Amino acid sequence: MLRLGKFLRSKPALLFGALLFYLYFRGISDHGLIDPVEGINASVGLHMFAAGNYFVPKIGEALTAGKTMLYWWLSALSLKLFGWSEFSVRFWSALSGLGMIWASSLAARERSSRSAWLAAGICASMTGCFVVSQIASSHALYSCLTAITMAGAVRSRTNKLWLIPAHLASSLAFMAHGASGLFLAWMAVIAYSVLSEDWDMMRNFFTWPAGIIITIIFAGFYLVALIISNPELIHFMRCQNHIYSFGGITGCAVFVFMCFVPWTGFMIRALFETIPKKFPAPQSSELFLMVWAGVFGVAAIASGDMLAVSSCVPALSAMLGLKLDAWLATKKLYSVRMSVMLNVLILVPVLYMLLPFTVNIFPLVKASLLSLIPWGILGALALFAGWYYTRTKQIKKWVRNVPAAALLCLMPLAGVFNLAADTYSVRDIGKKLGTTIEGNETVIQYGVNYPSVYFYTFRNSSIIDADLTPGVQEKKFLEDFSLIGKVWGGKERVFLIMREDMHSEEPLPQNVSHILEAEDILLLSNQ
Repeated sequence: MLRLGKFLRSKPALLFGALLFYLYFRGISDHGLIDPVEGINASVGLHMFAAGNYFVPKIGEALTAGKTMLYWWLSALSLKLFGWSEFSVRFWSALSGLGMIWASSLAARERSSRSAWLAAGICASMTGCFVVSQIASSHALYSCLTAITMAGAVRSRTNKLWLIPAHLASSLAFMAHGASGLFLAWMAVIAYSVLSEDWDMMRNFFTWPAGIIITIIFAGFYLVALIISNPELIHFMRCQNHIYSFGGITGCAVFVFMCFVPWTGFMIRALFETIPKKFPAPQSSELFLMVWAGVFGVAAIASGDMLAVSSCVPALSAMLGLKLDAWLATKKLYSVRMSVMLNVLILVPVLYMLLPFTVNIFPLVKASLLSLIPWGILGALALFAGWYYTRTKQIKKWVRNVPAAALLCLMPLAGVFNLAADTYSVRDIGKKLGTTIEGNETVIQYGVNYPSVYFYTFRNSSIIDADLTPGVQEKKFLEDFSLIGKVWGGKERVFLIMREDMHSEEPLPQNVSHILEAEDILLLSNQ
């Protein structure tokens, strides 16, 4: 409470918090759900809210893989509090993004207030933190909770009471994203203790009675509740939810690299100095943070879930904040200049010469160029600010202005999601259906599969000639388009959703009524 009171009395802290709140919340209600992952999470949360059954994750009548239970429960809560909208299902992601920043600052606060400010500014401006905070998925919540676990473990080196939020957050991470929330945190603590022979940290983390009790109460009771309420959920927890995966080593490398822009060069230099040169390694918070990021990063890449790489961002931000503070305090300008040089040498070619190459890998990049171009311009401003203040040895202005310039990049970056939604959202179609459909009328998706149709219409839709969504145990209504005549010629009204550029081998049935065209998606009807 004393720290909270100090924060509320600090005008810079209040202004910084207000700025972050604006940057992270301003765009989450401006665009439709980007299918499929946002559509899945939003639709499951809506079903739980409407049906009142919080242990059967479903999209209408389709069962859904259930390891993201905590996020769905929170989505149902926000739908109740804020109403039926995209803002409600993205609210917890945006709030978790701010939580990641706070946890990074908390971990770096062990050394000084300047290191905490640096860590917060670095984490807030990193692409990886911002991206997951704008998407209705469990990744931001997972990264926030694991970051609090990490910060609690770091601070427990001087005060064991910090293990209380650490164990609580790791148990909640288990509820939000599966077993990795618990086991990866344990692995990170063990790996650091073995590497540095800091046996006190491992002993305190695993044997402190309060921590054991907290883990048993939250993680244990959660499992018991699932077994009692719906035993099938234990099986579904082993299923793979739909994840953001990018094919091939090249796509994976590009995405991981982009997560740490615009601090890539600084990160490389900090990692170079932190990597131990002997065994056992010297005990330090920087080493623990590096090991933590390594464990979570390797696990994310191995699972193919690229958005889970965001769980590395708070730890690496805190590590860099601590390193920068040490460099500036000891006037070790060589390391700062080396970081600036690496940043320029790496980011300029990648961002301004290889961008056309990434367009071919990620269609999302091509759809969002109008926002990525000003993002690149502001990124150049951040690079120039770092170079200028380092060359002129204006350390105080460097600390104040370089993170501020990096934060400016978030302004156009938010527009990426608006542009992406133009291609990957059926918001207009869904809202039109929601106000038009009545009684036993049928909704069919031909050649497409948009889970968000349920969110916007609160109605099941049948799938024809489209891949089933991973993690959703749904069934196709008809196997191919040639059979649609059996439904189309019936007495009830049928709505058909399809892409404008799709051509079926079978002609459309007679009496086709064109209702709406939105972003290359057609909504047709038989009446």
